Amino acid sequence: MTKAQAEFDRHVVPACPDQLTAKKLHLLLHHEPLKPYIFGGKGVGSQGDGTAQLIVKNQESQRKAIEIIKRDFPQMQALQLTISRPPTPMIDLVEDELNGNKLEKL
Repeated sequence: MTKAQAEFDRHVVPACPDQLTAKKLHLLLHHEPLKPYIFGGKGVGSQGDGTAQLIVKNQESQRKAIEIIKRDFPQMQALQLTISRPPTPMIDLVEDELNGNKLEKL
């Protein structure tokens, strides 16, 4: 996500820097206290200072990231969204085998 944002900044922002620079977004993405808890992030939508999406490492990181945003960016609203991995039988079987669980043949 961070790479996608960097590519957007490099190739698209020059077309309309007064509308697409997104200073608040970059303050958030480069905020040192958030870095241990996120994999990365990017702007969502038209890239103005509207919405950012951050991908966190786990639920505890999500809680900490929201706490930091509320504390350090009180003008921003942090919303929690958790997307669970749907069950995938083949992947689950491989993970069981890798974890040493023997499966009986039917």
